[in-house]
Amino acid sequence: MIRSYIAQVTFLCLAAALLLAASQAMRPEGWTLASLYGYWLIRVLIEAALFVAFFEFIDRVPGLKSRIWPVAAIAAVVSLFPFALSITALDLILGLPELDGLNASALPAASSTGTTATGISHIGSFFREVVYLSDNHLALCLLLTAPKLFVFSANSQTGTNAVSQVQSDTAETAISTEKPELQDTPLAPVDTGYGRHLETPLEGDLLRVEAQEHYVRLVSETDSRMLLYRFNDIVAELPDNDGMQVHRSHWVAYEAVVGHSRENGRLWLDLKDGSKVPVSRKYADDVDARFGKEATTQKKAVN
Repeated sequence: MIRSYIAQVTFLCLAAALLLAASQAMRPEGWTLASLYGYWLIRVLIEAALFVAFFEFIDRVPGLKSRIWPVAAIAAVVSLFPFALSITALDLILGLPELDGLNASALPAASSTGTTATGISHIGSFFREVVYLSDNHLALCLLLTAPKLFVFSANSQTGTNAVSQVQSDTAETAISTEKPELQDTPLAPVDTGYGRHLETPLEGDLLRVEAQEHYVRLVSETDSRMLLYRFNDIVAELPDNDGMQVHRSHWVAYEAVVGHSRENGRLWLDLKDGSKVPVSRKYADDVDARFGKEATTQKKAVN
């Protein structure tokens, strides 16, 4: 799924670059049509990379998690200044007029009395350049927010539908019963964890959870799902008596472990579905304390 997001962003960048290049009325002197399109493609890719990087960083800040619009707005504003610096440098290297039409060949010679004034003038020119680039930049940032927004909306809608279905089924069961005392029985609690984002429940008992970029892989004996979810959040939601985190990217269920082994000095857990999960040094002592004897005994019994 992360590849799908990258593909969507790349496609949007390509479309934006083609539109901007096609709408430019005049080409710089000596430039071919291919050079013009290449310039806009590089420019848009730099802009997109800065926005996406700041978006992913800000999205990890407590209080802003999964709040698409505030995160996108902050990322767009913060990335505008390094974008303006990057494009100004790129244009000066290519010999294009920037900073109010001044390029390297047109800058006046600095003197001891005029250096400060020239520096202040260039700072003012830079901020005018920031304002000049802002509309283009904010429009592209809005465009690149679309894939994130649609994924978030789809997950929210899936969760809402699942909750509504559970509530409807429970209410129908309570109404159809013939025993009056059952009418006062409270409804079963609705799953408020990661399960609300699954279209159908995971088949079988959960064996392990693996982090993959912004997604997590849920694995049971008979099923495997990819879910847009934070690994730390899903670990916090899983009961402590069901399993434990053994690596920064792995959580395992106690019942899934059948043994352990060391390969090249690294500790691995053997699971009953045949998979092997690495154990980092941070969790090695906890794993030895939990699985040291039991895992070896279980492994011998299985063999």
